Amino acid sequence: MTRQRVALISHVGYDAYRHDDGSPFFHPDEFDITLLARPRDIARLAPGQVSRCIPVDIDTHAELAVSLPDLLGGFEFDWVVATQERMLLPAARMREAIGVGGMGTEHTLLLRDKVAMKHHFSTHGIRVPEFSEISEPIQATELLDKFGQIVVKPVHGCNSLGVHIVRDQNELIGLQRRGFAGPDRYEAEEFITGRQFHVDSVVRDGVPVAASVSQYLDSHETFPLNGQIRSHTLDDGPDLELLLAFNRAVLGCIDWFSGAAHLEAFLDDRGEPVFCELGGRPGGAGIDATFRYRHGISLLFASIMPQIGRNVPDSGAQAGMDQPATGWSMIYPPALGRFRGYGTLPGADWLLQLTTPYRPGDRVVQPTQSSDALAFAAVRGKDSREVVDRLAEVKSEITASITPE
Repeated sequence: MTRQRVALISHVGYDAYRHDDGSPFFHPDEFDITLLARPRDIARLAPGQVSRCIPVDIDTHAELAVSLPDLLGGFEFDWVVATQERMLLPAARMREAIGVGGMGTEHTLLLRDKVAMKHHFSTHGIRVPEFSEISEPIQATELLDKFGQIVVKPVHGCNSLGVHIVRDQNELIGLQRRGFAGPDRYEAEEFITGRQFHVDSVVRDGVPVAASVSQYLDSHETFPLNGQIRSHTLDDGPDLELLLAFNRAVLGCIDWFSGAAHLEAFLDDRGEPVFCELGGRPGGAGIDATFRYRHGISLLFASIMPQIGRNVPDSGAQAGMDQPATGWSMIYPPALGRFRGYGTLPGADWLLQLTTPYRPGDRVVQPTQSSDALAFAAVRGKDSREVVDRLAEVKSEITASITPE
């Protein structure tokens, strides 16, 4: 059997591409994998896991988008796979450049470009915040005058990087003086007062095969030392049903899409759903671990399958679970300096995931995006209240030694 040649642009270690039983997503007998990844992830590979490795700076996505054709130009591929938000457009452009199947730039932009997606979904009857593309902060004056509070963010942003909540003209003038942090296009939009949620789905041709609705408990604007960002799944009730219906309506506007989807949405002060943004990729933090537990499907696996010409998996949802509720947290360092090591760590049986990314000798700097965390945790519980209590317990049990510099 001829092996399928896959270029895999990976933002996670290769061991993440495994089912719960340990079997690989890409069996070596079936797939010839060229892995583009950070050098540290390549260094952790076991012999024979992939055919070849290309070390790249995944975090400098603008440079990778330009250099990708040169990096891959000497090889032939059947598929190009990427599951991290910043890599979706470079991968789409690469597919078009070498003439292989998979989602192209036209559709990818609707799941990546915040201006294009809002135009698309509003045209299809989905309520979105009033918004405007801007090239400098002061151009948002009219929107700020109308709503009294706005959000300014990069059009292609992710991980809450570069997001500003502007509450008055003085704050807008201050942002104008500082300027935008990067070369990306920007947009300003109406600030929606209410509660924020994420809905994570496995999608087949615009229809969710499985979905989970979770509520955020913390702001995404800043990432204070010793702070955290948390979410928990909703218990049964009207809010859950309303947001599941809203998710179906949103996904119905992209009936060409299959894979994993991450919808951000609000319930405003009147309890009505409002679109925030939609990503055509798995949610981050502990979302994949919690989704796997509840639905028996990996969002990472579901994202990959359509990119190699295969169907997304069916739901393996478990009925009558004793602990159906889940939640996750990103916990930020307590201090700045040089990381020496983790002290105590939790180990309860209800802990679904605990990721501790720091290594001795790493510098601990002020977090600037949501993923700059000391630890990522995911838990289960009988209901949302127990999940929140367990997330608090996890945070209290994580200690770390950091030497000031």
